[in-house]
Amino acid sequence: MKKEKEKKEKKMSKNNRAILSIARELLFSKVGERIPSVIDYSQKYEISVGLIQKAFVYLQDEGAVEFEKRGVLGSFVKKINNDILLEKSDLDILVGVMPLPYSKRYEGLATGIKNNFQNNNLDYYFAYMSGSKIRMDLLRKGVYDFAVVSKLAYKLEREKNKDIEAIFEFGENSYASKHVLFKAPGVKKIQKVGIDRNSEDQKYLTKKCLEGSDYIYVEIDYNETAKLLKNKVVDAIIWNFDKIEEKQIDIDYEELPQNKMLRHASEAVLIVNSNNENLKRLAKKIIDMNYIKEIQKSVMDNRMLPTY
Repeated sequence: MKKEKEKKEKKMSKNNRAILSIARELLFSKVGERIPSVIDYSQKYEISVGLIQKAFVYLQDEGAVEFEKRGVLGSFVKKINNDILLEKSDLDILVGVMPLPYSKRYEGLATGIKNNFQNNNLDYYFAYMSGSKIRMDLLRKGVYDFAVVSKLAYKLEREKNKDIEAIFEFGENSYASKHVLFKAPGVKKIQKVGIDRNSEDQKYLTKKCLEGSDYIYVEIDYNETAKLLKNKVVDAIIWNFDKIEEKQIDIDYEELPQNKMLRHASEAVLIVNSNNENLKRLAKKIIDMNYIKEIQKSVMDNRMLPTY
């Protein structure tokens, strides 16, 4: 669907492309905000100055925006109608992807992000998928507009590829309360350790926290953590404490010494494709971090039902 939309935009007349581009630039601008010059937009989009000027005139005639000219200081937004700009921007549905919502922390984050977009009359939906590697790969392919991963997973991927970018960091413990070493019942010496090959941060955490000994690494699906430990398929798994705590599952565990790496594993970030300038600009204009954090806290404290 995303690729079909991109093809459609490439086939547009230059006049329509100019209108689309300027509408997206102006969307959610603030009254009193200075806008770049016609020449700036012309160079940015490689569209003639004349067509850019026509796009501005068209949007003003449609009632989407009104400007105040202040001589050498440039033009400033005087009035703006985001509903009309949304229509002219051809932004239909935005889709994000995040982990399976097995904890109230995830449910609260999903509710906050979705509500934030919908409060601005944007249709926003989440898909849910285990494995940060899978989520980032599908984001890269254009299947999704946004992805939620841990800050650690993002940093590990960013070291290898610069084609994804974190546009928001949600703060300490927004992704997990903490990570611990879960152990199979009765295990005295850990030998077999579970690692999820689709989870970059879990795999990295495991090898860093348990380095220095000869362990046998067993590939697992971390959603099966409790069953794998109970059946002693593995001796230990490092993972998110929320998963066990909220369901009150009785599993032995050891605390891990807190450090920067573990803090990054417990912080959520919102990532996009690096080259998607329109989406980055749109998100930065409308995302309200304080609002999202408050919604997440309300869901976690059972003061609000999650809706995601």
